[in-house]
Amino acid sequence: MGKKLSFITLFLLGLFTLGITQAGAGGPRVPAFELFSLDGKKYTDQDLLNKPTLLVFWASWCDVCQHELPKVHDLKEKMKGKPLQVIAIGFKDSEANIRNYVKSHSATFNFPVLYDPGDRVAARLKAQFTPTLFLLDKKGELVLYHFSGGFFERPDFQEALQKLLKEA
Repeated sequence: MGKKLSFITLFLLGLFTLGITQAGAGGPRVPAFELFSLDGKKYTDQDLLNKPTLLVFWASWCDVCQHELPKVHDLKEKMKGKPLQVIAIGFKDSEANIRNYVKSHSATFNFPVLYDPGDRVAARLKAQFTPTLFLLDKKGELVLYHFSGGFFERPDFQEALQKLLKEA
């Protein structure tokens, strides 16, 4: 089981790295992108710099996403006053569905929600599953990624987050 899990992890990391540009001596870096939030604000890869960022790719129809998004909310609340940035990106769904879900669950979204038309940014990052989460450092470099539920319970997520907050 452990060897099979390791192979899957390495395979997925390889997929992720294919969609990422290398950034100096650090880890893979998010490629250039431009998306708009549901309220019309433009976001680019440059907005991921200068503070740790959690990117959450999700869809309104995804049961696991519906379970995990409140955890994202709680993390954001817990991190008030700390330099963690959280950005949710709707993909594999229609913009109308994303908007309707956010509107009907507005208390959950204490972070910006972007929409990825045509799933172009998700494809460049190799985010194929819902949800897919990426923890980035203040240089926009990959620290950890995860798909499905349980990311916030991972000890390596907690350790990496604490380290990133100290470095920010």
